[in-house]
Amino acid sequence: MPTALLDSQFATLQPLEPDEAGVAVDVTGSPEEIAERASQALQALSEPIP
Repeated sequence: MPTALLDSQFATLQPLEPDEAGVAVDVTGSPEEIAERASQALQALSEPIP
């Protein structure tokens, strides 16, 4: 994908609705740090709610 299209992709990005499963991950830091945050957020998402 051309980088010129990136701004338009972010402009049309919509936040998740309450009934949609998903996570938001801070993308600052190294790729390893980002991957760890994403992994932790996805694991937490799959844990049953007490």
